[in-house]
Amino acid sequence: MHQEDDVRGGTMPAAVTLIHNTSDQSLPESAAEEGVMETVEAVEQVLCEQGRSVFRLPLTAPLSAAALTLERLSKGSLVFNLFEGFPGDPSSEVQVGLLLKALALRATGCPPVAMHLGLHKPLAKRLLSAEGVPTAAGLHVRRIEEVPESLPFPFPVFLKPAVNDASHGIGPSSVVQDRASLIERLDDLLDRFPQGVLVESFLAGRELNCSVVETAEGPHPLPPSLVDYSALSPGYPPVLTFEAKWAPESPVYQQTPTLCPAPVEPELSNRVQQLAVLSYRALGCRGYARVDLREDGEGSLCVLEVNPNPDLAPSAGLAKQARAEGWDYAHLVSTILGSAEKGEPWTFE
Repeated sequence: MHQEDDVRGGTMPAAVTLIHNTSDQSLPESAAEEGVMETVEAVEQVLCEQGRSVFRLPLTAPLSAAALTLERLSKGSLVFNLFEGFPGDPSSEVQVGLLLKALALRATGCPPVAMHLGLHKPLAKRLLSAEGVPTAAGLHVRRIEEVPESLPFPFPVFLKPAVNDASHGIGPSSVVQDRASLIERLDDLLDRFPQGVLVESFLAGRELNCSVVETAEGPHPLPPSLVDYSALSPGYPPVLTFEAKWAPESPVYQQTPTLCPAPVEPELSNRVQQLAVLSYRALGCRGYARVDLREDGEGSLCVLEVNPNPDLAPSAGLAKQARAEGWDYAHLVSTILGSAEKGEPWTFE
């Protein structure tokens, strides 16, 4: 939607359509999708306070219905994309991104190729490695029969769904110490996630993450956060499980706070920011993304994964890092919207 003249001869800012998903509370892992409404309300409030006309547009399955909804928008309309995918169908986030591009809508955040790579972790690892980004040694397993008698890296190992996001499928049993435990855990995960499981060398060092936000000057890394595992109960592995991310009432959620700015040496913080920007560019991200990293036992950093369009809620890590940079929430939202409104349209390059 183009800007329109107001009665004083100036211009009014373009209207914004907020697209978002609805959740299915019958699914055991719906908390990640439900949390998007906090973001919708917060972003809407900011934009309204800035004089924008804002229209909420929830998208519901099937994809054909979402397509009909989006087709009603005028070409070039400004869309704040808060869609997290239909419940139980993470790839639908990418499919909606493809619709936004095909309909020539100006949408916030990462283009569909980057969304796809954020979901498909083995492919992302190969692309990151090709750009010189260090990653943990890993193996993509689709069937139990593919597991070699001897892994090309030592135990312990970490298991996560190869094609998913939001820590779905990650729990305390995701860290395994021997081959028998590996086979047992794989059997369960492959039944739930038929696109495979990524088996990686478990990195025993500190875990950090760093958000990157597109500005007029280019990708800008925010102050990193450190995940503090020091309060975890003995025997609970130091990993950010689904429960630790999405269950505020859970003890493990309360025992795994993130500290921002990360209380680490400046050299490490700078290295985290450098790798975050390099990873952001390697996967073709735009708008905003979060890069998760971890040290190995010798203190060398590896990128765990890149998260396009991470949680934008005022209580989430991205907003916390923005505050550490000196940005208030309104500035963060305006910067993300501005990169879509003023930047070049998405491309597949």
